[in-house]
Amino acid sequence: MLLRRASAAAQRSSWLFHTRAIPRHVGPVRPCSSTFSPHRRSHRRTPQFEDGALTTTAAPRPFPDYSPPRPDSPADDALARRLSAALLASPSPGSLPPLPFIPLLRPLHLLLALPLLASHPNLTSVLLPLLLLFPSRPHPHPHLIQCFAIAAHLAVRDPGTARAILVRALRFPSPHPHFVEQFIFTYKAFSSDPASFDLLLLCLPSATLLRRLRQYGLSPSPESCNAVLSRLPLDEAIELFQELPDKNVRSYNILLKALCSASRLKDARQLFDEMLLPPDVVTYGTMVHGYCAHGELEVAVKLLDEMVAKGLESNATAYTSVIALLCNKGQVSDALRVVEDMVMHGVSLDAVVFTTVMSGFCSKGDLLAARRWFEEMQNRGLAADGVTYTTLINGLCRAGELKEADRVLREMVDKGLDVDVVTYTVLIDGYCKRGNMVEAFRVHNEMVQRRVAPNLVTYTALSDGLCKQGDVHGANELLHEMCNKGLELNLYTYNSLINGLCKFGNLEQAMRIMTDMEAAGLKPDVYTYTTLIDTLCKSGEFDRAHSLLQEMLDKGINPSIATYNVLMNGFCMSGRIEGGKKLLEWMLEKNVRPNVVTYNSLMKQYCIDKNMKSTTEIYKGMHSQEVAANENTYNILIKGHCKARNMKEALYFHNEMIEKGFKLSASAYSALIRLLNKKKKFAEVRGLFDEMRKEGLTAEPDVYSFYIDRNFNEDNLESTVAFCDELVEESHVKSKAGTS
Repeated sequence: MLLRRASAAAQRSSWLFHTRAIPRHVGPVRPCSSTFSPHRRSHRRTPQFEDGALTTTAAPRPFPDYSPPRPDSPADDALARRLSAALLASPSPGSLPPLPFIPLLRPLHLLLALPLLASHPNLTSVLLPLLLLFPSRPHPHPHLIQCFAIAAHLAVRDPGTARAILVRALRFPSPHPHFVEQFIFTYKAFSSDPASFDLLLLCLPSATLLRRLRQYGLSPSPESCNAVLSRLPLDEAIELFQELPDKNVRSYNILLKALCSASRLKDARQLFDEMLLPPDVVTYGTMVHGYCAHGELEVAVKLLDEMVAKGLESNATAYTSVIALLCNKGQVSDALRVVEDMVMHGVSLDAVVFTTVMSGFCSKGDLLAARRWFEEMQNRGLAADGVTYTTLINGLCRAGELKEADRVLREMVDKGLDVDVVTYTVLIDGYCKRGNMVEAFRVHNEMVQRRVAPNLVTYTALSDGLCKQGDVHGANELLHEMCNKGLELNLYTYNSLINGLCKFGNLEQAMRIMTDMEAAGLKPDVYTYTTLIDTLCKSGEFDRAHSLLQEMLDKGINPSIATYNVLMNGFCMSGRIEGGKKLLEWMLEKNVRPNVVTYNSLMKQYCIDKNMKSTTEIYKGMHSQEVAANENTYNILIKGHCKARNMKEALYFHNEMIEKGFKLSASAYSALIRLLNKKKKFAEVRGLFDEMRKEGLTAEPDVYSFYIDRNFNEDNLESTVAFCDELVEESHVKSKAGTS
């Protein structure tokens, strides 16, 4: 591996090296002084390629002399001459003439005839048909391999034919090296044009072959070198890049793309900054995409501005990367400004830009804007493809507009667009998430009828939907169907099934599924364990929950904050508040940072127990850990202090939460109204009650009873009746909700 991290920054070296122009033809190869590696090897010499490194200083090796095979008999020589004569005398030189002696022909006869056909006016047009006269399977005859090598050389001035011959030869059921040896062996006699090897490298991109050609003093074209460079693993690509005598901008672009894809942005930036050639629009696009892929928006935008400032003719590709990142961050308005910038610089908006912006609007739930962009795209004559339609369908499903999503899919079908498994699965998942399994399976059956095979994601969505409906038996049957079709269940599929089983109280079956999962070679993750621990805690089985937590830790799986919160909630719900407090202390001791949910669980239970002293301690501890209170925190504290009749504290937290833009819950309003009523603060009570009703919240029955009695005693019959009607209506709504 070339780009190794050195043990000290002082060992860093430059990526650049100086090269002299090397002729394409035979001649002594000059050494390249090169320090191309951003990190020098420690305790290791620069690798030397003994078998034909591009930097070798040895005199070029001469190409071998071709020795034609001898005919086995005079009859073979006569048949070869008869073949060449028939081809040369053909009135249709562009095609094979009738050859009545074909059954007698062997590859040897063609091999003997090829040198005699050099004067054929349309040689390239008959070469491939001649070669195909002979079978190449199960194994081609050595003479046939040599025929293909010679034919490729003879066709070098017709690159299309030469490539077709090379591609067929390289598909032979024999090792490539055997054909390559014949290609080198026949080069001197039948070509001597380096373009032969350029074509071979385009068909067989091989660093070994490239280095071997340097032994013969050949410098393949930058295009063929780039073909090799683009196919290599990163470390080998870096090593070859170091050796290349003639680089062009595309050579740099290939390596920059590989470095960015490997998340080696620092190395990519160093290479970019030290380029010997002016970067082009592809170079900038590659770097912009690399930075965007890692969320580094500011650097990406600077590069985009630099590209524009240099007057390079921009295309949509570089801009799209920035637009996609902004949309992913939810900054759609900023993305639109980038689109405006594109238009201002004369860059045409393509279907990818429209689809990306649509995706951003769909993620924000702004379907109206997404549809506008979809319509504008069609008005501009840009064809919406499957990706565009799938983006719109996904947005509609997320917004719950499943009928409209279904209609859009029908539109795709009517337009003859390819509705693939991804599109169908998005709609199926939408129905599953809304609990409409009948429609989900209808879409599933439709896709099967259209010969679109459901994949693992499709089945997982259906299984998850069935689990959430409590149909665990149906989910199991679906999983068996998946297995019968050769699909291997993944972690998400198992977790979905375990979650469904736990949700409906089938804990023991969920535990067995985890065992099956491990037997299948899949390791349970933090989500698997958290789901099971949560169910155990809610069932009051804390010893088993603790054992599962210990098993999780023993396997090296770090619990998430959700795991700890599940345990905390379990302790608190079961009244084991001291266990919860010890868990909090243990988390702090182990540098596991609790979040607001952790603290809220403890404070809620202390408030229920009217232990406001401990509640205050937990609240102060939360502040000391710089964990910000949320709306739920304030509602818990207000209800706790009201229950403990601490009016001053309750009003303090009420004022503070209002200042922070939080809102009281219905139960917190009711608690505060009760306390103020007991303290004879009737004006404040009335204000809170009116405020609560404006928020669309309903007070608890005892609060309504107080106002009904008060208005009745004050002979305010209209208000009394209104409150009675409101209470009866609310009770009726709650009753219906409880029975549905």
